[in-house]
Amino acid sequence: MNIQQLRYVVATVDHGSMTAAAAAVFVAQPALSRAIRHLERELGITIFERSGRGVTLSPEGAELVRRARGVLASIDALQSVASTTDHAAPLVIAASPTLQAALAVPILAALRDHGVAMPSRLVGCSSSAEVVDLVTAGTADLGICDSAVTSDLVQVTIGRAEIRLYSPVALELPDRVRMADLAGLPLVLPTAGSKRRAALDGFFARAGVVPEVAVETDERNVWLAAVTAGLASCIWHSVEAARAPVPGVVVRSFDPPIHRPLTTVHRAGDASPALGPLLEVVRQMSALVG
Repeated sequence: MNIQQLRYVVATVDHGSMTAAAAAVFVAQPALSRAIRHLERELGITIFERSGRGVTLSPEGAELVRRARGVLASIDALQSVASTTDHAAPLVIAASPTLQAALAVPILAALRDHGVAMPSRLVGCSSSAEVVDLVTAGTADLGICDSAVTSDLVQVTIGRAEIRLYSPVALELPDRVRMADLAGLPLVLPTAGSKRRAALDGFFARAGVVPEVAVETDERNVWLAAVTAGLASCIWHSVEAARAPVPGVVVRSFDPPIHRPLTTVHRAGDASPALGPLLEVVRQMSALVG
């Protein structure tokens, strides 16, 4: 889902038809119609009931439009803040490399595409605890976490990520894997002694599984390379599913599914003028897909 699709939906409601909406937002009508259909497929709902007389909002579509108006209002507010803010001091966002690529960069890119040029600095972290420490210390304005945190910071839930198994295409496994299927399965894991490895070791211990370590590396971009080469499988956030499929890699859900919370954290009363509107955009976008 992207912000432009939301604008197309709202414009269709406001102007009474896709043809009129397309003219109002300066896009070809077929392109607008395709974008709305893609959004319907992505969300699994019917936004507009189509007939020979035009389009009519479905009940689900009416709720989407209500929320979309809130998102677009927040975008407009953020544009106003960005246009009047001194850009000498960037917004500093702390997150793991995975969440930087999967969440922080797409959010910033989407805002830029809609007129919000927000100078930002991304700070890499090895764990959610490190994210919390940096935000608490004032080193970062905003943190993105992929596990539950205990802190006095303000937390805003932005959704959840499904944990999935990424394996070489030649590996024979059920369509949905059980934890027991991991026994004896060669895996790519973080290096022993790291916080990420400790978290995964705890995950395996609770499941009663002893992993077979094929490759150890803290460089997450190497993980899928190892899977593609057929060396091992890896456990990865499904938040990365928005990427194009990786050749030679099969993605499987666990049975039962396993999820981790995705939250942002920031200091109460933070004076950064762009932080409030940015959080509101993130919160409302997550509500649309949550």
